[in-house]
Amino acid sequence: MLHHFTMSQEQEYTPYVIISQREIPWGYPDAGLYRELAVAPQAARCPDCGRWTSTVHEYHSKRVTSGTYHGAPVYDTFAHRRLECGCGRTFMEPLPWLPAHQRMSVDAQRAMCLSVSDGTFQSVGRAFGRTGQNVRTHIIAKADVEADLPLRPTPAYLGMDEITLAKGKGQYRLVLYDMTVPWRPELFTMLPSRRLEDVLSFLRQLPHPERIIAVAIDMWEPYRRAVQCSLPSALVVVDAFHLIQASTRALDEVRKKAQKNLDPKQSLALKQEEELFTTPMEDLSAEKRERLEYWKAQVPELALAFSLHQRLRGLYRCSSFEDALDHLALWEREVLETGLESFLKLHSTVWNWLPEIMNRFICKISNAKTEGKNNQLRTMNQQGFGYKIRSLRARMQMPYTYHHKRFLSFGHETPSNEPAIPPATRKLTLEWKWTQ
Repeated sequence: MLHHFTMSQEQEYTPYVIISQREIPWGYPDAGLYRELAVAPQAARCPDCGRWTSTVHEYHSKRVTSGTYHGAPVYDTFAHRRLECGCGRTFMEPLPWLPAHQRMSVDAQRAMCLSVSDGTFQSVGRAFGRTGQNVRTHIIAKADVEADLPLRPTPAYLGMDEITLAKGKGQYRLVLYDMTVPWRPELFTMLPSRRLEDVLSFLRQLPHPERIIAVAIDMWEPYRRAVQCSLPSALVVVDAFHLIQASTRALDEVRKKAQKNLDPKQSLALKQEEELFTTPMEDLSAEKRERLEYWKAQVPELALAFSLHQRLRGLYRCSSFEDALDHLALWEREVLETGLESFLKLHSTVWNWLPEIMNRFICKISNAKTEGKNNQLRTMNQQGFGYKIRSLRARMQMPYTYHHKRFLSFGHETPSNEPAIPPATRKLTLEWKWTQ
């Protein structure tokens, strides 16, 4: 969460003086920094006739949220002046740190929006003195603007995956990640379905599809067809994780078949040693390696399957396209020699996806980081006891929305042709602040 400026920095350029303040630390009820301000008198331009005036018509007590301090909101109370012009018009004095007709500064709006990545709409609303529905309206309005495809730059690298918000059950939803920065994937969009026609419809709406260099997918045929039809110039890359996952399943099938040929005691012992075969060799301790060698000696077909699995894992340690192709050729020869049914099926899958698997050595992108983002999406959904897609997407995208170059401010910027405040008014303000 954003931190408010220190008081010394603040008073250098803001036209008010802090009379008193009290702080309730974050975590306590009604946490926040409560301040009472005395606003320096300034002249303002009449919205009707354009003349400058500093005549006070009346005072209104006002409380606004100005930002955050040490993670807690800053609440300011002050007397807001209603000015009167010689033409008869009265108007509220414009405040440089507060957008017109609002009770939250731009910094406070930004802090509130960024807070939804860690808390629900209700909890953020309670912290900032607003309702959860009000926070949701702000967030969705902001996210909908950023999600507008013509306004968003088309990423160079896309990660395409699916997610069930209730893990292991429920409808699959398509998630697309911007992987232009590989160590920090950003949620590009989330769709309610992963059907081929829905994926095709979305990809065809992208404003500059020619910018996409590569798309990382799992081995799901509709994804490949959608990318080939909509983005013919983009490389389709099968994620390394899913190929190794398929190999692990094949190894597990061999282990389960081997258990059936053992006596009940050995079968149970082998079942309990499942971790030995799925853990990379470099992560096994000396004791576990001894146990692994024991089972390889006891079950020869399991030893062959383990060797094939380890060789396929070594594919992604190859440094070039040619080395990887030679590596796969050797793996294929071993699979055909062993004749293990599970790995023969995996061999067929590898050849069906061979161009996409080898594209990994042309464009080294991966969906590994996006799997963590999927877990974050599920956690957010559980925090709110279930969200609609728009709300969930808005919460996920909000941290990146404010780092985007084209974010829309909740405040109203002063037009560049607005006349400057007269020197006499500036001098009056400075003298008033020094005498307080």
